[in-house]
Amino acid sequence: MQIISPTKLMTATSPGSRWQLLAGCLTTPLLGQTLTFTLSASPFLIIHAPNRAHPHSPAQSWAVRINHGPWQRFVAGAPVTFALPAVAHVTLMTAGNCDLDQVWAGHQGFALQALACAEHAQWSPQPPAPVATIIGDSITAGCWVAGKHASADYRAESNYVGVASDLLHQPLNRIAYSAAGFVRPGTGGVPPALAWLTQTDATHLAPAIQTPWLIVALGVNDRRYPRRQVQQAMATYFRQLATVTTSQIALMIPFTQTWAPELRAFGQQFHWPVIETAAWSASTIDGLHPDQAGSLTLGHHFAHALQRLVQVAPN
Repeated sequence: MQIISPTKLMTATSPGSRWQLLAGCLTTPLLGQTLTFTLSASPFLIIHAPNRAHPHSPAQSWAVRINHGPWQRFVAGAPVTFALPAVAHVTLMTAGNCDLDQVWAGHQGFALQALACAEHAQWSPQPPAPVATIIGDSITAGCWVAGKHASADYRAESNYVGVASDLLHQPLNRIAYSAAGFVRPGTGGVPPALAWLTQTDATHLAPAIQTPWLIVALGVNDRRYPRRQVQQAMATYFRQLATVTTSQIALMIPFTQTWAPELRAFGQQFHWPVIETAAWSASTIDGLHPDQAGSLTLGHHFAHALQRLVQVAPN
């Protein structure tokens, strides 16, 4: 049997994505992070993904896709085996966790310990090259899409970002922490968004974002804060954002239209395009988080918005 180590797996991640090598594992605090590779001449793939969730959380969830087929989900913990065709193009994605998981300072993010395949298999990393990075919150991460159960009902693979990625046949990167905003801290000990422009977690600096486009989809979680406080936080965030990336920047109005006038004003001030979403009506789980049907609707709208930005033709 051939073991594919975390160091090798790191070469299958996209430049600028927020994977890191820690304590003998490939780790990330984020939902929706991917790695992609090709395996030839192995009838199986064994995935060793230890569960690092909070003791009171459900097990973390992953999704795997083989040769662009349907996503298959599994929970972290015991090794999981998948049957493979003669040549398999494999994508792994972090797909579900819980607000209790201390992803910022408690090392309770996702972890890959190793993959295993046939002894004489040929393994080739195929790092994705995303056309855009979306900075957001639980809606961008894919929380609560299938229901109200943490981890099990999260769908990073089929929320609006996942749907748009499939329609465009283009990978999309995301940096999204649940419940966070310009002012509001996120769950899991995550600070407001300014901190994670330059950090992956409490102790590790983040790599520079290297996608052609960067889209900011924040604001809905700041809806209960005073307007002046939110405006000041936005101004600080956007000034800093302009200094830490060479990507072209766009702002996306939250689906709830929270802070829409303020975001339009900042778009005009910084000469950034603004993605308008007022016409993107969609069904939700709880009045805020899109359900699976709503995610399909929003994903189609988002794909067309991305098409206008990056000139990629959707199906």
